[in-house]
Formats: sequence, C-alpha cells, structure tokens
Amino acid sequence: MTGFDILKWVPCDSRSDMEAGAFGEKVVGTLLTSDANTWGYFQTPGGGHLNIGYANIGLVPQAVLVGHRMLVGANECLVGYDLSVGAQYFSYRMPLVFHEFIYAGDSLIVRDEMGFVGIAPTGSELWKFVTEGVIESYTITSSEIIGKTTEGSSFSFELPVRG
Repeated sequence: MTGFDILKWVPCDSRSDMEAGAFGEKVVGTLLTSDANTWGYFQTPGGGHLNIGYANIGLVPQAVLVGHRMLVGANECLVGYDLSVGAQYFSYRMPLVFHEFIYAGDSLIVRDEMGFVGIAPTGSELWKFVTEGVIESYTITSSEIIGKTTEGSSFSFELPVRG
C-alpha cells in the first residue's frame, strides 16, 4: 500500500434521512452495528454511498480509501468494501471500540481504545497488541509503537517484520 485517503463522514438526522440522501445514488452497502441509533454515510469517489447505522458512543465512523478498496471502522466493526465490484470483501470484529486508522510503511494498523491491530490487505489479522489501560498517547516508528496509558503506565511494542 502506498497511502490512503480519508473519506468525509456525512451525518444524518435519521435512518430515513440517510436513505433519502442516497436516493438515485448507487448504495455500495449498509453497515449496521449493534444497537444502531445514529445514522450517516460516506460518499465514494464514484458517487455511491455507504450507509451506516451505529451506536453513538461519542466516536464518529471513519473510512479510508486504499486504491479501489474502502475500509470502514465503526464501533466494534472494521469492514472492507471493494468498490470495483461494489461488494463487501471482509468483516473483522475489533477487540474493543474502533478509534482510528494508522498508516505505517506498507502496513495498515488500526487502533482501538486499548490496543493496536495489524491488518492485511485481505482483512485478516496479522498481529495484535493490547495495553494494560486506555491509550492516552503513542508514537509509531518504522519498528515500534511506544506510548502511555491514561493511568500513567508506559508501553512499548516491536512491530513484526513482514517477509
């Protein structure tokens, strides 16, 4: 992977408002997390919509575009869509609540509130590192992740070398 583009989230007032916003547009898919009570969509570069219903716990869904693939993180879900064929190609349940996508070299790393997961282009888990508390801050170098938790504990994790 050479990089990714973050896609813009468009919030909606209701499920029917979200569906009306996609009227006449191609709907790539619909992602519903457990206890969905908040609605919105990501618009794809080709003009399609990916509709999302999620439980509002204070974190807005995020999506990145890597070539013709769109990866979406919302609540406990990480889902990949292949936009060239208009279909979901993987679904992964996060250990905890998804927080952000991190690009490091040729790997995609996703972060939840207490750890990091390396994700292959196919959507499979390559590795996982969980901290002893909620992550407050971190730094990623080409070889490691270093940081501290909200409780003041430090952590350090060596990134696996891919051959």
